Amino acid sequence: MEQTDQLLLGSLGNQLHIAVPKVTDKTRHVKRFGGSANRVAEADALNPAGKNRAHPFAGTTGTHGLFISHPMDDFKVPILGKKDLSCSLNMQNNAMSIRILITLMAMATVAQADWPRFLGAGCDGKSSEAGLETDLSKVEVAWVHPRGESYSAPSILGDRLIHHGRFGDVERIECLDTATGKPLWADEVPTTYRDRFNYLSGPRASPSIEGGRVYTLGAQGILCCHQLTDGKRLWRRKLIEEFKLDTEFFGFTPSPLIEGDSVIINLGMGKCVAAFDKMTGKTQWVSGDQWGRSYASPVAATMHGQRVLLVFAGGESNPPVGGLLCIDPSSGKIHDRFAWRSPRHASVNASTPVVDGNRIFISSSYDVGGVMLEVLPDFTFKEVYRTKAYASHWATPILVDGHLYGFANNKLVCMDWKTGERVWRVVPKVGDAAFESPETGTYGASKYRPPPGEGGFGIGSLVHADGRFLCLGENGLLAWMKLTPEGCTILSSRRLFKADQTWTAPVLGDGRAYICQNLPGNGIEPGLICIVLKPIRQEQSDGK
Repeated sequence: MEQTDQLLLGSLGNQLHIAVPKVTDKTRHVKRFGGSANRVAEADALNPAGKNRAHPFAGTTGTHGLFISHPMDDFKVPILGKKDLSCSLNMQNNAMSIRILITLMAMATVAQADWPRFLGAGCDGKSSEAGLETDLSKVEVAWVHPRGESYSAPSILGDRLIHHGRFGDVERIECLDTATGKPLWADEVPTTYRDRFNYLSGPRASPSIEGGRVYTLGAQGILCCHQLTDGKRLWRRKLIEEFKLDTEFFGFTPSPLIEGDSVIINLGMGKCVAAFDKMTGKTQWVSGDQWGRSYASPVAATMHGQRVLLVFAGGESNPPVGGLLCIDPSSGKIHDRFAWRSPRHASVNASTPVVDGNRIFISSSYDVGGVMLEVLPDFTFKEVYRTKAYASHWATPILVDGHLYGFANNKLVCMDWKTGERVWRVVPKVGDAAFESPETGTYGASKYRPPPGEGGFGIGSLVHADGRFLCLGENGLLAWMKLTPEGCTILSSRRLFKADQTWTAPVLGDGRAYICQNLPGNGIEPGLICIVLKPIRQEQSDGK
């Protein structure tokens, strides 16, 4: 094997992280610099040896940056394609001296606000984007890509976006250029899934991007791993066939969670949760529990110095059962379980847990409400409080400065995180101006005006960026909102389209927002819409 070394550059907050693997014939050992506690990805599958190519990567706790592969000699390569950002390496006697020619100001341009998985890099609905245009009437639609049938949100790393949709009898996993929407590669997976309630039959789960690989889970339970660079399919698992599962109410919905060397999936039906080797797809462990597959995505966190896996389970079962599981991600051992589920048969747990420190908030609809739990040093749950102040159907609330914000059905709620008390609850509405919607077949303005009482967002979805919230209503109304304990202020609004089932939260990345229109409306077919929220760096748009 021809030996190569990899230099990894990443950012987490304002810190610069550098990792230099030592290459042997069989393994790569990674030394971490800059105080990063993140795992960095294995490199073997990314590049052929001896090619100076840069690729984005993401760590398990939100680290993101570039992957540079190089032969063992002197060279100089650009970082992020910028002329003024480069890294010079000198290999002598297998000892690497690294000179990082980056100023703090330049580092700010290297760090990109990626969105590599469901709910973003931190799995919390927050983006580090800044300087975004507040007036939505001024933003432009950059491109629109066919959506197919899908509720899946796209995922972004660097200049690549992964979209997962159904077209006919196949689910298509596509990689697009974020700036142009141009397809870079695609792979198709046959499917026979049909939603039994006549909703869309396409994918629900969002892709996860990590270590130069893309992980997707289709509605029929087909788990795939592709290479980010060229779309090569690396492995596939057919979960329904292999584990003798059912599609239950709405198919497979939880997004894959990459934790360490594992891909975590909420299976349901007695198997409950499984871990697969992220490199090979081989089963690592299966953690059995009677609680079924929910529609909330699993999350991982560090508590009391150890990693824990939190799975909010509960889907189709009779009687309806479910709740929160605390699991050791290395072995699948269940530390504790806390029952939390609506007594209605036609209900599911769908809102992803919100984590802060050792505390977790989970919520269910249908008169259940929410509960705050604390994980004790022995990894058992302690109930802190129960509240009816917030009851989420499926939208995951966002924690900002000690307050939780989110939609409980069609009402926007602010809840005190420490006490569970409701600070306020409103039905946010806008005037007619916001309903200057697209004309038939265009993304311009129309004569549509809402009937009395319709000027709201329904069950909206929120993301937080630049000190405010971007809200997408379930019928295509987009708005910037200022949400504080003092109240809700709509800063600007715009209707991109008029279509129902707009249940996919917006995604933000490098000055752009990606909005999913899931159903036809106003003569416009379903599409993934890219809007520009701030000027894109000229050198990036020129491809330099």
